[in-house]
Amino acid sequence: MKKTVFSPEDFKKFEDNRNVMMELFGITCSVCGIDEIGYVAENAPKTIGQIAQEAIDENPEISDDELDDMMTGPIEAWQEVDDYNASIGMPTFACDNCYQQLIDGEINISDAMEIED
Repeated sequence: MKKTVFSPEDFKKFEDNRNVMMELFGITCSVCGIDEIGYVAENAPKTIGQIAQEAIDENPEISDDELDDMMTGPIEAWQEVDDYNASIGMPTFACDNCYQQLIDGEINISDAMEIED
């Protein structure tokens, strides 16, 4: 079933230390495509920036290779969440403007897979 109504409970504030995900993966708003993410779907895992910061806080001497190795699982988890959200019409990332318009019912998410060629 496709998601057609959105509420504030569907999202949480997007907090990614040092904008790691934006820098590494070029994430953008799932609705309009701008790179100013304010919210993320409630089912999203910890951000890569949060995980990296926690690892550095626990071990300031951690090597880049060790940090990279730690990110494999979280990156896969993010991909799974994004794929699932896309399948149900739920934006994974939302800018402040799109978030508010979704909550207010001013815009809807269209499912590109349902559009016939």
